[in-house]
Amino acid sequence: MKRWLVCTLFAALTVSLAAGISLIPAAHAAQTAMQSSAGKSVATAGKTHGTFTVELTKALDSKKLKEGDAVEAKLTGGITLPNGTPVNRGTMVVGHVTAATARSKGGSDSTLGIVFDKIARSGGEDTPINGVVQAAAPNPNADVGSAGGGVDYGNTLKAAGANPPNPDTSRPPVKLLNDQSVGVLGIKNLQLGPDGVFTSSGKEVKLDSGTRILLNVTM
Repeated sequence: MKRWLVCTLFAALTVSLAAGISLIPAAHAAQTAMQSSAGKSVATAGKTHGTFTVELTKALDSKKLKEGDAVEAKLTGGITLPNGTPVNRGTMVVGHVTAATARSKGGSDSTLGIVFDKIARSGGEDTPINGVVQAAAPNPNADVGSAGGGVDYGNTLKAAGANPPNPDTSRPPVKLLNDQSVGVLGIKNLQLGPDGVFTSSGKEVKLDSGTRILLNVTM
């Protein structure tokens, strides 16, 4: 009797353990399949984020612009798209004006909002983007050729070569942008909101040709 009871209990325990061993891989397999499915869904529906710097090809003035006007800039360095396609420095990046106001009498601020919509690649291929302005800095080459007037190739050039002028240490260096830059750097009386809209207490918002803009890009 006892021997029969022991055999019965042993058989029941064996079945129970066997059932447990078979369920664990099944549950693990289901969980793995769910994770893979979720990962694939995120990869498919997700967006690629990054930053790159452009420079304006012409000056912008909120007093002369209106919502919807085109804005053009060019890459200051080469980038690589998420699919591995390289894009060369100097490639055009096109956007539009989202807001443009001049300070009215009694008003507080003037505004200029811009976003960038596409990278205009060579061969007529465009890459859609959502490029929001994250930071801005002056044109680092603004003083090149800014003296005005004609170019003197006579004795003045020789004298300048023989006696080069001392560097102007009174002027602060032009600030350059990096991936962590935020807001407006080195441009007086100009602020940048988190929505990428510039504001100024002046009569209008002005951005010179060559102004460097760091874009926070989703594609």
